[in-house]
Amino acid sequence: MPRRTVRGRVDDLFTDDPAASVTVTLSAIPRRWTDESGDRVLAAPDTTVPVVDGAWSASLLPTDEPGIEPATGRYYRLVETVGGVPVRRRVFEVPSGAGDLVIDDLVVADPGLPGYVRGAAGATGPTGAAGATGPAGATGAAGPTGAAGPTGATGPTGATGPTGATGPTGATGPTGTAGAQGLQGLAGADGAPNRTAEVRISDGAVQDLASAAAWTICATSVGTQLKCSIPAEPGDRIRVDMELLYSGTRYLDLVLLDSAGAIALYGATNTSSPQAEGTVGLYPNTGFGKTMAGLFTVAASHTSGGLATIALANQGTGAGRVYAYSGYPWRMILTNLGPAVAPSSVSVAQTSTPASGYIKYAPPGVSLAGSDVTGPFSYLGAGGFQIGSGTPDSTYVLPTTRYPNTRGVLSSSQSIWSVEFGTDATAFQLRFNWQTGGSYRLWVNGRPMTDAMQSLGGTTLGSTHLMTVTLGAAQPRVIRFDFSVAPFGGIFLPPGATMWKPPTPAGRFMVLGDSIPGGSGMNTGGGAGTWFPRAARALGFTDAWNEALGSTGYITAGSTATLGTRAPIDVIPHNPDVLLIFAGYNDSGGSQPAISAAAASLYSAVKAGLPAARIYVLGCWAPTGSPGASLTNTNETLRLAAAAAGLPFISPITGGVYDAAGTLLATHGPWITGTGRVGATTGSGNADFYIGTDATHPTDDGHKYLASRVVSALQELTA
Repeated sequence: MPRRTVRGRVDDLFTDDPAASVTVTLSAIPRRWTDESGDRVLAAPDTTVPVVDGAWSASLLPTDEPGIEPATGRYYRLVETVGGVPVRRRVFEVPSGAGDLVIDDLVVADPGLPGYVRGAAGATGPTGAAGATGPAGATGAAGPTGAAGPTGATGPTGATGPTGATGPTGATGPTGTAGAQGLQGLAGADGAPNRTAEVRISDGAVQDLASAAAWTICATSVGTQLKCSIPAEPGDRIRVDMELLYSGTRYLDLVLLDSAGAIALYGATNTSSPQAEGTVGLYPNTGFGKTMAGLFTVAASHTSGGLATIALANQGTGAGRVYAYSGYPWRMILTNLGPAVAPSSVSVAQTSTPASGYIKYAPPGVSLAGSDVTGPFSYLGAGGFQIGSGTPDSTYVLPTTRYPNTRGVLSSSQSIWSVEFGTDATAFQLRFNWQTGGSYRLWVNGRPMTDAMQSLGGTTLGSTHLMTVTLGAAQPRVIRFDFSVAPFGGIFLPPGATMWKPPTPAGRFMVLGDSIPGGSGMNTGGGAGTWFPRAARALGFTDAWNEALGSTGYITAGSTATLGTRAPIDVIPHNPDVLLIFAGYNDSGGSQPAISAAAASLYSAVKAGLPAARIYVLGCWAPTGSPGASLTNTNETLRLAAAAAGLPFISPITGGVYDAAGTLLATHGPWITGTGRVGATTGSGNADFYIGTDATHPTDDGHKYLASRVVSALQELTA
């Protein structure tokens, strides 16, 4: 994304005390900015900006740049400190455009934020045009009452007089019953930012490095080694950023020291053996100023007193000079990125034989043999798990909580679900049966390995396979698999590893609908790869039940059943905290009165069966920005039925968001624009890449986009 450079000076903050150093810290407000999918962090808090000769500069994302979440309310906070004491704070916006900006020219963004400074008053503008005549003033007070005259004949009833003044407030009535809980908020940002350390060395004279026939840590003329330390633990990754002035013919490299201060790893090779001529980024040439970055992974033997140390090393007997004095200090910044995110590797093999010594944790109810134990698994997104019969199906489980609620041979009517377990293993093996369309998404400690569902990658259909997942160093982790068409046969753990059941999720999120939430051949992973699980994650729900079936609707059964038939079986018994109803496209060719009656019946049934649930109706899907009358009529029919039932309504066609009383709260604009599709683009509108080749269903990118639109609309209703 485009950035703009903001510059400033802090000369006015310098004091006569040389120890009172000036530092500049920039923070993003709010503390984390992401792309629209929420997967990529674009700005984070508390970045220290280097100050050189009283000046600083920073490359910043514009605060009004589109495609960034949150969409509005983004600012930067600047804190300038002297000797560690904050002396000046500023809050400002960075507008889009070209060219550098000076901090003093930027407009302070929010008078309510710390650091707001009111600018000098501008000249008085010209007198505006006269406004419209205001309403008539209130009637003056009544005069004193005169003496009563004789009672006359009763005249006709006069017009109603003005309403009297409001009387005093009555006593507070008893507290009413608590209302339904609102939707869970967006997931919070990660915890504390990465730890950093910085060193500037400037105590040396201008002289050549000491002769170094072997690789040696560089030092100044007074013996100060050019190195920097940072708190670290085994497995942590340390990023190195270094800048220096250098001249000569010596070879240079970044090195990680061991606990005794000797060279353990060379940056150029990432091994204990150096590259003959050092790292290419510091190769001797006619250049003078140099910058270098590197990355090291810390082992137990690399720390001393909880610190890992990175140094600059040199080798050679020719001339070589690294400047490290007051005029040209040597500088290194270290950032502890923490351990690499697991897993480090995933592989699949057609076999039923686990690694030697591994212990099988079988699904509950499956017969045990030998060292097998029953696994403490947590099933999410479905229920009614049943064990098959015969070989090998008697060792596999599948859920049955979607119509027609049946279990076949290595198959079931509910193909979308998840399993979680906790373990401290360094690796594990997943036992599954390879079926057509089988796919998964792996999570470790709440982080997905990929956003899209991945093929299980089996060899022979109907055969047992093992997926080996390598996690790295032993530590407590929570593992989650999202499955689509995957008979589950348990987990194998290495000897000594343990498994436990994770905490039960706080809420259940459910959708009842057609193939737009249920998935199609236009997206990866069936229903597990649609907008629905993404929206659930964005709203903080991990127990997301997809009770959608393609080709169905309010009056359309397709090859299964209508929403009204399925709701008492697939929805109400499983008591969701939040229920979305999204259908109508497959009904649009039918009778609007019939659709209205079916919708009214369904809404009444789910409200009665789920009195504590928050229920939201999504209108008719339209895969084009120019929907026909059948789609717009169906959308309007559903809007009116939702209002009559007292349910909030969200329109994909108009982008309108309506509360339970049918009042329009916001209009976000049509979800799909243009009339193209993948393979037949028009160059106008988002349908070119959000609608698949069948001209009806969303693509993978389309589902990512729809998740954002659904979440934004729901947040309007829960603000």
